[in-house]
Amino acid sequence: MTPNADTEDYLAASRERLLKAPDKISERLNVVDKHMQSYDQQHQIMLLPAGYEFLQPLATAFVRDLGGFGTFILGLRDSFDRRSRHFVDIQKLYRRVNGRHVQQQRRERMARAMGKAEALYGDVAYPTRIQWMTNVEHKWARRRLEFLTGVRKTSGEQHLSTEARTEALLEFWDKIDTEIYEGDLPPWN
Repeated sequence: MTPNADTEDYLAASRERLLKAPDKISERLNVVDKHMQSYDQQHQIMLLPAGYEFLQPLATAFVRDLGGFGTFILGLRDSFDRRSRHFVDIQKLYRRVNGRHVQQQRRERMARAMGKAEALYGDVAYPTRIQWMTNVEHKWARRRLEFLTGVRKTSGEQHLSTEARTEALLEFWDKIDTEIYEGDLPPWN
């Protein structure tokens, strides 16, 4: 989602209000996250509980944008010293949200790959489809590890920073997305 100017203002106001009460940030963001998940599963009107109404624009802006919500959380997290309790608490929430986002992207990517494979190779029986998905995911996982190893060797570092690893993974998954788009996928077998 690309926020418009009004949304940007609401998000900035929500951020400032959250930062004014750092001891409540983690709790408040967890409530927003819980309600966004509930809305996403039930597709009902999402209203936050009493006392959390000021975060409604945040929930509304990110209910369909887990990546954006994760970025918003990182911005809050980075407002604190890495050794602080607030940083650690917000990081826990970020990891949970980011984990869901990664899984969401994984499912979307596989759905695109399946659609492209069907267009290229026709329909196939369910057991064959499941085996194909498993094989493709294992191949991608192996290639991802090899790619990260290559990036580490090129950088001369034994370990990549979180930022460098994130950038490398974005590059890797962009390559995979291009392969899917171009139909560079194995046949059903």
